[in-house]
Amino acid sequence: MTATYTRNIQGIAVTLTLVEVDPEEVKLDPTNPRVGFSMRQLDHEMRNDPACTLLLTSQEDTEGLKRSIILSGGVQEPIYLRHDFSVAEGNRRVVATRAAKEEHPGDPRFARMPAWLIPEGTAESVVQDLLNEIHLGSVRGWAPYEKALQMRALLQSGLIHEEVAERYRMTPMDVRQHIEAADLMDRLYFPITRDPTDAEHRSKFSYFLEFLKSTRLRKQSETIAGLPERFAHWVRDGQINTGAKVRKLPKVLDQDEAIQLLEIAGFDAAEEFLARKDPREHELYLIVEKARARLQQLTVAELVELAESAERMKILLALKEQIETVLDNAERFGERRGAAYTEASKVTASHA
Repeated sequence: MTATYTRNIQGIAVTLTLVEVDPEEVKLDPTNPRVGFSMRQLDHEMRNDPACTLLLTSQEDTEGLKRSIILSGGVQEPIYLRHDFSVAEGNRRVVATRAAKEEHPGDPRFARMPAWLIPEGTAESVVQDLLNEIHLGSVRGWAPYEKALQMRALLQSGLIHEEVAERYRMTPMDVRQHIEAADLMDRLYFPITRDPTDAEHRSKFSYFLEFLKSTRLRKQSETIAGLPERFAHWVRDGQINTGAKVRKLPKVLDQDEAIQLLEIAGFDAAEEFLARKDPREHELYLIVEKARARLQQLTVAELVELAESAERMKILLALKEQIETVLDNAERFGERRGAAYTEASKVTASHA
């Protein structure tokens, strides 16, 4: 008896049929988010199963998955297939099972694998919704870049931004920014990397998303020539390697000298330059300024709590003592420098 079950996908009932398939007989999906960009760089006739297999094997931990499948005695969780036996979900498991089958010829455990067959006539938008349900909150969920590609696929299947936003529990603006960030990477970042297929590059998606979320960076892109292209190079070359640096980038871009330092010596050098020009940009003085502003806003209730707490008084007294010590040392150092400068001036004058 054939096993079936009906799944409700965004209000549409889809009856899935459990089948056993030969991993060699299914077709890998060249539009899969994990390999889609690399496949699109190939000529159309080269976007085939062998190319997809090579990319999945080189990019992902397919070897580790193969070992897991061998230890488990075969694939335990069914993949999902469209009616034409093209993989909707489970490309890596197919590739890994093929490798296990080749390594253990004749072993029935790897000759076939379970799959849920999606019925013919199911709209591709429904298939994409199914994939989203599988991956949202799943341990094998899409990485942020891959999720953005899924959103793009839903739009291409005919949905509008509001519908995609509802499925991802996001706002339409969030959806637009995610897709724009993926487009920006595809257009400006991947083509300038040494190996666009390296999975590590996809982890940089958050930097491009931060870039597009920043209103100031968007405005600066209108006045600073080629800013998105330059940003892509900064990410590639490591000048921008954290989301925090993207958020601080607008201040760097306000100063020509800081931009030059960013490109020549890196982000930290540019940030140091800004800190010298404005103490509030220095981490220490930023913390002190925040503490000063907060102390200035103490309420009567907080002052009463302070008066009744020996521990709180101890902390503030220690802070006061440390600040006084730092100021005394700075004044003495300044006096010594002043005296040395005066003495040097006298020596210079006597030789004139």
